[in-house]
Amino acid sequence: MSDYDIVICGAGAGGLTAAILLGGQGRRVLLADKLTDTVETFKGELLQPGSLATLDSIGALETLRGAGGRRIDRLVCAGDDGAELCAMDYRWLPSAYDHCLTHTYKGILDNLIQALPAGVEFRRGVSVDRAVRDGSGRVAGVVLRERGARAEVSADLVVAADGQASKLRAQVGIEVDTTPYDHQVVAIDLAGVPELAHQATTTITREGMRVMYPMPGGGGRLYLQVARGLVNRIGKAGLAGWVDEAVAACPSAAPIAESVRAGVPTCRVLSARRFVAPVFHGAGMPLIGDAAHAVHPMAGQGMNAAIADAVRLAGAFRDVPTSGAGAVDAALAEYDRVRRPELKTISEFSHRFAEMFTTAVGNFGYARSKYILSCHGRNRRLCYKIMHNISGLGYQKFSVLDRLQQLGWPDRAADRLPPRRASVDGAVEATLDPR
Repeated sequence: MSDYDIVICGAGAGGLTAAILLGGQGRRVLLADKLTDTVETFKGELLQPGSLATLDSIGALETLRGAGGRRIDRLVCAGDDGAELCAMDYRWLPSAYDHCLTHTYKGILDNLIQALPAGVEFRRGVSVDRAVRDGSGRVAGVVLRERGARAEVSADLVVAADGQASKLRAQVGIEVDTTPYDHQVVAIDLAGVPELAHQATTTITREGMRVMYPMPGGGGRLYLQVARGLVNRIGKAGLAGWVDEAVAACPSAAPIAESVRAGVPTCRVLSARRFVAPVFHGAGMPLIGDAAHAVHPMAGQGMNAAIADAVRLAGAFRDVPTSGAGAVDAALAEYDRVRRPELKTISEFSHRFAEMFTTAVGNFGYARSKYILSCHGRNRRLCYKIMHNISGLGYQKFSVLDRLQQLGWPDRAADRLPPRRASVDGAVEATLDPR
């Protein structure tokens, strides 16, 4: 008999959600993470409606609200003068999840940790040394390293949730083709800013996009687009001056200028890249989260995709015993069949969505992006489709005519919202043990 039914390697948003859902099916689950505590980082602060539905299903939504989660009703796109160009309004959704929620990544992870079922063993400060194979070549466990000591743990199923540089993914021979973006962002935490509305605002400027999220405790988070490698060239000494120039070039940022300057000493420079693994499982081991894919992080797509991976994986394994190789392989094939095409669509859409803002550089780029965003602003139907597609509630395909209307082609249905369903995707409920 194996030590565990399932070992999940990595306690990010995807690994934690998988542990909650798979543990909720009555399985013996070990969740192992190399960190001794959750740490704060600049990522994943925006939970989309699909993720809110998942959190609600596991009893973790109200606790996050109670911990200061900020409601976001609209994603607003503005010009550098602050004038609104278009907006995606989540209140158009006919659902209880008609909004987003912001919190720190640490706050979101700590909230998920509180929701772990009693049957899940969570071990921190434990890194995965390597996968263990059985006589047939299947992954049948892992070697864990803790305080320099190594121990082999057997499991019917090992889940790789160990990030973009996944050691486990490489060990089963799954190679990924990573494409870096030609920009980076300077991420700054803000304190003492004026009360921010229930919206996240992306401002386009001739120097790149500026993204502002309201955060718990009356704070905010600002992302400033910068050319790749620029910060390395100017160094820390030049960064404060560059930030001052970036804020000065965006008049709408004037009210928060002092808070921005105060946040520079603790800012981070982040890179973005994208890939989708050619298969989401190998040697009987599934990949979830950043081990399976990287998408542009705009609008929290990376973290929300990881949470949805866990939902799909748990759904594929509902009522499936992990002790039988044939049943496991069938469940993994179903997970790959459903989830990988979804991720390819999400990745491509996120890429196009990000390009709309990140290419607004220079006079020509700024004018082009401003024109396209203004076309969207005059078309509620298109804004709804974009909002729905990043919400995690399903994908609505854009037609050739939609593409033309994004560029200003007349649309007689511009003021009409598409048919809307009153319920969210039932995938979350399908993962839970009904007993």
